[in-house]
Amino acid sequence: MKKLMLLLFAAVLINFSVKAQNYSEVRSVIERNSRIMQKAMEDGDFDKFGSFFADDVIFKMSGQEALNGRDAVTAAHKPMAEQNMKLVIHTDEVLDFGDYANELGTYEIHTKEGQKVDHGRYSTLWKNVNGDWKIYRDFVSTSAGAGQP
Repeated sequence: MKKLMLLLFAAVLINFSVKAQNYSEVRSVIERNSRIMQKAMEDGDFDKFGSFFADDVIFKMSGQEALNGRDAVTAAHKPMAEQNMKLVIHTDEVLDFGDYANELGTYEIHTKEGQKVDHGRYSTLWKNVNGDWKIYRDFVSTSAGAGQP
């Protein structure tokens, strides 16, 4: 009985270790993808920027209608890049659900002079599509005008 309990305990520890490793890997991939996306937007490389969105992505910002599809979401980001605005995101948490992962964090948008013009929180659902993590659902909540600095 003692051996059985020890084996069960070892199996549980191994399972948690594997899940923690997968979580860490998924978070690293998502954070890397986000850095590449930010750089692509700054460089005006919208093909690369758009490649991180699933074909059937839905993007929703506070007070705006939802945008459906990669082309619409990519086009919505072009004016910000054309004005040399900089998007800065900070990942607070990534929850791994196998083929899906939910990223929670904060963002800021700055002018080319460095002035912060928007900030808030986001929740992004990533989907593993043939081994590549793509943004499947993206919800952004601005805090600008909400009495916060």
